[in-house]
Amino acid sequence: MAFQAELSDFAAFYERTYQVAYRTALGIVRDPILAADVTQQAYVDAYEHRQHFRGEAPGHAWLHRIVVNTALASLRRRRPVVIREIAPTDATTDAETTADAAAHLELMAALDQLKPRARAAVVLRYYHDYDYATIAQMIGTTPTNVGSLLSRAMDRLRQELEPELPADETGAPGR
Repeated sequence: MAFQAELSDFAAFYERTYQVAYRTALGIVRDPILAADVTQQAYVDAYEHRQHFRGEAPGHAWLHRIVVNTALASLRRRRPVVIREIAPTDATTDAETTADAAAHLELMAALDQLKPRARAAVVLRYYHDYDYATIAQMIGTTPTNVGSLLSRAMDRLRQELEPELPADETGAPGR
């Protein structure tokens, strides 16, 4: 019950956790407008059910589970329209910033190729650094399945992000 006090001032909790919750939703649904809706719904649900928070883990972990469940449910209900981020053009932008923006867009496009549960697992593991057991609880599966899900997702991301190497002289693919 060590974390129970974390939700006592819900307005402060909201202010402190909103940006991370929104980015989690955006990582899963890949639509800024839907992500904002998901985040708001997650906070409404968290507020309405805050008396059920047992305080066994930090409040932000409890909130992430609500965000993930809300995001996955919203994707099951409707097919989102993916809106790609557009890097702002700026005459003073240096090559490194442009390369970073291009790499970010390429990563977002690769994430779009993953199924929602796989995206959720990737976001929770590599953005929030949750362990497999926690991710399993959040997305409703086993830790072993989380490992398999992440392995397949990372293989898919590598396929999307790594250019094919040219074939060698024998005609065999490079690698």
